[in-house]
Amino acid sequence: MKNNITRRKALISSTVISGFLMPVSCQSFGEEEVLQDGHQPFLSPWSPPVGQERNLTPGTTPLRIAARGPGTDLQYPDEGSITEIVREIKDSGYSSTTARYGVGNRNPWLNAPEADIRELKVALQQYDVTFFGFRAANNLIHPDSEERKVIHRWLIEQCEASERLGAPTVTTAIGSKSPESATTIHPDNWTNETWREGIKVIKEILTATAGMKVVLGIEALNLTAVNNPRAHAQLIEEVSDPRCKVTLDPVNMIHTGNYYKSTELIEECFELLGENIVVADAKDSYILPRRMSCYLTEVAPGLGVVDYETYLVGLSRLAYPRPLLIEGISAEDCPKAKQYLEDTAAKVGVKIYG
Repeated sequence: MKNNITRRKALISSTVISGFLMPVSCQSFGEEEVLQDGHQPFLSPWSPPVGQERNLTPGTTPLRIAARGPGTDLQYPDEGSITEIVREIKDSGYSSTTARYGVGNRNPWLNAPEADIRELKVALQQYDVTFFGFRAANNLIHPDSEERKVIHRWLIEQCEASERLGAPTVTTAIGSKSPESATTIHPDNWTNETWREGIKVIKEILTATAGMKVVLGIEALNLTAVNNPRAHAQLIEEVSDPRCKVTLDPVNMIHTGNYYKSTELIEECFELLGENIVVADAKDSYILPRRMSCYLTEVAPGLGVVDYETYLVGLSRLAYPRPLLIEGISAEDCPKAKQYLEDTAAKVGVKIYG
């Protein structure tokens, strides 16, 4: 991480100090600065910067691509060989993998005999595939206290399962005050009380899993308080535990105000979060055309506005290989998404495990 303070960092710092929960669009800008950025004072500064320059010098760290879906997830087999599952993942062109078991379903890897765990570890090494841990994003601040207890217990079990398999991470999210889902908008999602509750919950989970090596990769969710890199950085600072990390998903930070500014968003993520990023997600953001209101949706990488050249270059500059997980799209779209990532990586000189 660089120690010099860039203009972006200075602006970010002042935003954090004055209240990181306040949307940037609500801040006051002097007329001189607004005009310097090419916008009249009455215009929302949503257009991309004019003449923007990007530093696309790649690092030397290769990436490992993974995907969510049949044949690419590390599901415990009801029958058949664990080795064959790992081989199938490798034959599909992926060098990393994950898995998810929903709330209410006990993770079967917790009950697997030791012989199966040994077989898995041997197969992962044999085929040069990494298992980076379970996906466990859910509503950790669910308004119903009993439901919240169930979710917390389930998350702890995913940590136990990752630890048993020797996986380094579990991806989760703080969630929403809505009873509907972790991703549902609610008027209380951005209050100071909700923020403090989220900090408390993460600390409790880390305390309950103390002694484990597995870390929590907190994922941003667009309609919650953790929906930008500054919130991620503040969360890490306030939790103050080395096992509180980041699952980076720029698409989960995009809104209409930064839709055409994904380059700046991604650069800010790497400046603020750096080596705290443990997993990276790959999907894209797209506003449906010919609609009066804004319909912001997820699409396969390459079909939206995310600057994947900057994204892949940023990941290649980190100290060790991160898994780049294709997710949020259909299994049928994954091969084309993978090809796009590989082509883009080749274009900017980023290495991919093959």
